[in-house]
Order: sequence, then C-alpha cells, then structure tokens
Amino acid sequence: MENKDLKLLPYKFKIVGYALLAISILVFIGAFTEIISVEKAIIKNVLFNLVLIAFLILAISKEKIEDERSMKLRLVAFAATFLYGVLFIIVSPFVNILFHGSFEIDIHAYQLLFTMFLWYFVVFYFMKKFN
Repeated sequence: MENKDLKLLPYKFKIVGYALLAISILVFIGAFTEIISVEKAIIKNVLFNLVLIAFLILAISKEKIEDERSMKLRLVAFAATFLYGVLFIIVSPFVNILFHGSFEIDIHAYQLLFTMFLWYFVVFYFMKKFN
C-alpha cells in the first residue's frame, strides 16, 4: 500500500522552531534596548527571516500524537490559510480605496507570510480543540 500522507518533520523539530523564536525575541530585545548596536534595517530583516523560518518549522513538524485526524485538520488549516492569503490580497486594494483613496497594495511578502502563519496556527489550534 502506498503512503499518501504529508511528509512532515519529526516532532523534535518543534524544539528547533521554538528555539529560533526565542532567539529572535532575544535579538529583538537586544536591539530595542540597544545592547546590540546593529543597523535597524539589518535587524528587521534578520528577525523577520528567523521568525518565518521558525513558523515554517513549527507548521511542518508533526504533533506529539500524529494520527489521521490531526493530518486532516492540518490539511484543512493549510487550505484555510491559503484562502485567507488569496482573499487578503484581493480585498486589500479595495480597503485601501475606502480608507486611503488609492488602489495600491501596501503589504510586503514578509507581512503576508507572517499573518498567514498566524492564521494557520489559530485555525489549527481551534480545530484541534473544538473538533
């Protein structure tokens, strides 16, 4: 029989994801309190990259107990996140027309990915909790 499940990272990778998040928080605090004296643009890019990598690792790591139910919930959460991202990009120019008078999208890829990961974690958490 062929295995058609998602190929996910082992559960132990969640520790790596949380460690990257902790490192990024510490770097943010160090830069904010000016303990680390580095240019703000560099710190901003490094932090966004660390957070996005940490979120990616957390999203594609297995749960402690990974079964068919959690796999189905994960796939539904991924689909909901994708729809959120597409709708956000479609709707945001119209929201900008209402509030700013221009049809421009003023969101960067970092911001979109960040909000999509947050959306994924929220949807996955609530589906696990209430399903």
